[in-house]
Amino acid sequence: MTEQQPQTLPFMFSGEGGEYFKIWIVNLILSVLTLGIYSAWAKVRTNRYFYGNTSLDNAAFEYHATPMVILKGRLIAVAALVIYLLLSEFFPIAGLLFTAILGLLIPWVIWRSIQFNARMVSYRNVRFGFQGLLKEPYKILVLTPLLPIIIGSILGGIAFFVLGKGPVVSIISSITILAVGLIYPYIKMLLASYYINNRQYGQGQFSAQFSAMKYYMIYFGLIAWTLLFVIIIFFIMQLTGGIALTPAMGQGEAIGKIAGMMLLFYIIFFALSLWGTAYLEANVKNYLLNKTKLDDVLQLNSDIKVSKLLGIYVTNTLLVGITFGLAYPWAIVRLKKYKIESTSATIKADIAQYANQQQKAQSALGEEMGDAFDAELDLGI
Repeated sequence: MTEQQPQTLPFMFSGEGGEYFKIWIVNLILSVLTLGIYSAWAKVRTNRYFYGNTSLDNAAFEYHATPMVILKGRLIAVAALVIYLLLSEFFPIAGLLFTAILGLLIPWVIWRSIQFNARMVSYRNVRFGFQGLLKEPYKILVLTPLLPIIIGSILGGIAFFVLGKGPVVSIISSITILAVGLIYPYIKMLLASYYINNRQYGQGQFSAQFSAMKYYMIYFGLIAWTLLFVIIIFFIMQLTGGIALTPAMGQGEAIGKIAGMMLLFYIIFFALSLWGTAYLEANVKNYLLNKTKLDDVLQLNSDIKVSKLLGIYVTNTLLVGITFGLAYPWAIVRLKKYKIESTSATIKADIAQYANQQQKAQSALGEEMGDAFDAELDLGI
C-alpha cells in the first residue's frame, strides 16, 4: 500500500425521510397484498437506499443482492415453520425433535447470513467478504452456553449422591443459573470478534482485539445505573406519598390512584428501557469500532453520545406514536443519519489500491450464494 499522510474522514448519510417514505409505503402495501412475498423485494429496495446514501470520501456503498435469492431463503424458513406447526399439532414428540434440529441449525443460518450480507456490499467496486469457519458459531452459541450447565449438572449430581437432597444441591443449581446469565456478555464479545476478524474488503483483512473485561464493565454499568435510577425514583415517590394508599381514601380514589401508579410505573419502565438501549448501543458500538482496523490502512472511529441517542429514541417514539406509525420513515432516517455520521475512518494509505488487487484476484467473493438466510445478528455494530 502507498503510504500517505493520515487523514480522518467522516461517514456521511444523504438520505431523507420524504424519499424513504415513498419506498417504505410501497414496500408495506405490496408486502401486505402479496402476503409477505414482496418482502424480499422490499428488503433489497430498502438496503439499496440506505447503502446508496451512505458514503465515505465522496464514494457511496452499494448493495447487490437480488430479491429472488432472498425469497428462496425465506420460503425455506416458512416451510420449516409450517412443518414445525403441523408436527407440534399432530405428532408432539416429532415436533420436539424437529425443534431441537432447528435449534442446532441456528448457528449455520447465522453463518450463511453473515457470509451473504457481507458479499452483497461493495465500496468503490470492491466487494466485502467473510471467511469465518462454520465450527466457530457452534462453539460460541452451543458449546459455550452449555459448558456451565454441564459442569453444574455434574457437580450437582455428585453432591446429590454424596450428600443427598439438601442445601448444597440448591446452591449449585443457583450458581449454575447465575453462570449461564453471566456468560451472556462473553458470548456477545466472542460473536463480535468472530464477525469482525473474519471480515474482508477485497483482499484486505479487518481485525480487532477485544477484552471480555470491557464488555462486562459495560453490562455491569448498565445494571448498576438501572438499579440506581430505580432506587432514586422509588425514594422520591415514597417522599412525595406517590405510592401511599391510606384508609381514609374512598374506593374510587384508591382505584384511580392505583391506575395512576400503574401508568407511572409503565412510563418509568419504558423510559428506562429506552435509556438502557441507548447506553448499551452507544458504549458497545464505540468500543467495537474504535478497536477495528483494515490492515494498516484504515482505522474506524465511533463517537456516539448516550444522551444524544436517547433523545433521538424518545422523540422518535413520540413521533411514531402520535402519527400512528406514518412517521416511521423519518424516524429511522434520523436514527441512521446520527449513527452513521458519528462514525469516521482514519485513512493511512491509498485505499484505492484494493480495487487493483480485486481486479487481479480470482475469488468467489462476488458470487451469490444459493439461498440468502438474511437473519439479523445484533452485535451492536
